[in-house]
Amino acid sequence: MPSLTASILITTLSTISSVSAHGYVSQIAVNGQQYQGYNPSSGTQGPSLAAWSTPQNTDLGPIVPPKYTDPDIICHRGATPGQEHIAVNAGDTLKLTWNTWPETHHGPVIDYLAPCDGECTGAEKTALKFTKIAEKGLIDGSTPPGNWASDQLLSSGMSWDVKIPQCAKPGNYVLRHEIIALHEAFDTNKAQNYPQCINLKITGGGSSAMGKGVPATQFYKPEDPGITVGIYNPLTGYKIPGPGLWSCGGAGGGSGSTMENGSNSVTDTGSGSRSGTSDNTDSGSTMGQGTNGGSGANSGSGMDSGMNDGMGGENGTETNMCRREIRRSRKFRA
Repeated sequence: MPSLTASILITTLSTISSVSAHGYVSQIAVNGQQYQGYNPSSGTQGPSLAAWSTPQNTDLGPIVPPKYTDPDIICHRGATPGQEHIAVNAGDTLKLTWNTWPETHHGPVIDYLAPCDGECTGAEKTALKFTKIAEKGLIDGSTPPGNWASDQLLSSGMSWDVKIPQCAKPGNYVLRHEIIALHEAFDTNKAQNYPQCINLKITGGGSSAMGKGVPATQFYKPEDPGITVGIYNPLTGYKIPGPGLWSCGGAGGGSGSTMENGSNSVTDTGSGSRSGTSDNTDSGSTMGQGTNGGSGANSGSGMDSGMNDGMGGENGTETNMCRREIRRSRKFRA
């Protein structure tokens, strides 16, 4: 049974979740150029953008696990293709900036690319097959609720860097950028997905196709260990959900149970070791080394599945943790 302090925290976060402003990608920057994201409050009368329109998402709410096989998981509710594109070179880094993000909504940040059959402005979203090009999850799980990729986004001014693979074949693509909030994921069907899509036209010297890809409606299942997870227990690992990570050296294996340290773009070799590429360096214990200023790590065990396995004792550490999280949560009341 959850302790009293844990129950109070769960109730508080559930209340805050329903009124928090979750946000959207408001700006995309690359090569010194700034591009506007889609603001759902603009409805169907907004400007012509590379970002996909989601006029049904006026409450900035999530896509939840029972909708994982619904087309809304692809680019959010009722998404329609952007009518422009952003020109990038293979190897370029885009900076995606959210207008806001709740501090309490901890979780991974994942990026995918899908090639379009022709112009992405007329893409049929259910036909898009995505390849995962970057992922970052738990950085340090020793002190609940942990330090996550979403926390790094917050500390970076609501921004996230996405590097286009150097070897990517020229063409038209949809970039799918996603945060998964796990603050209520100790219960099945309570994870929260926030996907955003942007049309890109990739040029440059790349020559590698991205393989078969996977429809977004097949990415996740409610029972996946990276979807249903209790973050209010100390974690020694976290399995990032979704298909395997692709690299220019070839397709990677499935996402492993990992602790990550400093890499927004990670290569999964399929053998339990990971190499990272990033300019960011985060603290936290690691097992494995990355490259180019970042490091990837694997510590494959010890993921707790829910609140009932670690929060029964009302000790001082738990009480302080819950009180601290509640205080932080109150900042994001609407």
